[in-house]
Amino acid sequence: MKIFYSIDEYAAQHGRSRVALGFFDGVHAGHRAVIAACREEGSGDKTVVLTFRESPAAALGLPVPPVLTNNDRKAALFASLGVDAVIFADFGDLRDLTPEEFVNGVLRDRLGAVEVCCGYNYRFGRGGAGDTAALGRLCAAAGIGVTVKEPVTVDGEAVSSTRIRELLEAGEIARANRMLGSPYAIGGAIRSGNHLGTQLGFPTVNLTIGAGQSVPRYGVYASRVTVSGAVYHGATNIGVRPTVENDGMPLCESFLIDYTGGDLYGEEALCELLDFVRAERRFGSVEELQVQVTRDIDAVRKRNTDFS
Repeated sequence: MKIFYSIDEYAAQHGRSRVALGFFDGVHAGHRAVIAACREEGSGDKTVVLTFRESPAAALGLPVPPVLTNNDRKAALFASLGVDAVIFADFGDLRDLTPEEFVNGVLRDRLGAVEVCCGYNYRFGRGGAGDTAALGRLCAAAGIGVTVKEPVTVDGEAVSSTRIRELLEAGEIARANRMLGSPYAIGGAIRSGNHLGTQLGFPTVNLTIGAGQSVPRYGVYASRVTVSGAVYHGATNIGVRPTVENDGMPLCESFLIDYTGGDLYGEEALCELLDFVRAERRFGSVEELQVQVTRDIDAVRKRNTDFS
């Protein structure tokens, strides 16, 4: 899959395309339905996602909810779904276009769109003037097909990024993951910590939770951690380590079960949260914490969490 950072960069290299439209925070089950509708095997047309580098809310001066996926994670998920190219456009380049200018000037003339797909609540054009009905009307006049996907339900609930954030905050990681269609993940370069885990006999892989990223309920999770292509069961703590000195910033700390190698500082890692074990709490001493960590690791081993 190729990644582009402007519409013109893509347009200069490609012809006909089938375009999925949206911000796609989380690349959840509803988003996956949009992308699946956009793909057409054997057509020869490129499947392209047109999205934005940052939430449009930021450019409009509106409150920006915590994101479920950064752009690196989005790109990886798009690639796994068979997308040929993603365009992380600058919202400012499109925000003042009328609905007609967007459909004719961007979709038809610059992206060569023969089909566009979006969710039922998609808005476009200056001030969000265009809805899915307007998209259908304008695209029909431009010779572009349109597919609008209705809400997808999981466990009897409509899937949305807002609902997934609520589930994460409640520690309902299994339900959140079913709505996402893949485990909620925190990724980045492994950082050096205060080495308390090593002193306790449980060295950890430490990842910073990015500014503006959704933070799950503080606590211990069964996890899957991928480092340099190798996959490990993990016991992961999300939180601020209230028993020891901390700076109040949430951290993702994972003990890799059965890992016997050396330190991994600077390596890229992806921690996927699979099951909630217990809430974070303060212990009376470091020794009490050490006993509890042993119990947490045993609990994770017993869960036999599915790695498929």
